[in-house]
Amino acid sequence: MTNSEINHRAIDWAEEHFPMPGEESDDLGLELYLRDRCVQGSGYFSKLPNGANLSFSRVNRKTPNIYSQYFLNTAKLEDLRDIAPNFRILATSGGYKYTNEYQYCTVLRDQVAPEVVERARELLAEFNIEVP
Repeated sequence: MTNSEINHRAIDWAEEHFPMPGEESDDLGLELYLRDRCVQGSGYFSKLPNGANLSFSRVNRKTPNIYSQYFLNTAKLEDLRDIAPNFRILATSGGYKYTNEYQYCTVLRDQVAPEVVERARELLAEFNIEVP
């Protein structure tokens, strides 16, 4: 899918169904930002993001920090060993700012291990993507 082929139906669905973080979040601004990354990233896929929504609902039962916890759950070197199919789709279609890897290198950089940040940078670099 290219930028001109963004799946607006998936974005609209995600906006309606992804849980909204509440005031009890440790950092409501971060949670809202990460939610937006998830919503907008949904538009790069042809299917509705039902699986992601189920994951958010599971995390929501355990913590008010839904989206940061969702991203941090996979901030492990073993999860970054290979290029994940969804990462490839986002990286090759202009949606790299919606990847977990990009979040690890930017807004979640202080919450993940330095080696995770480094590996995420390496994966992004494979697609000629530099992070600030």
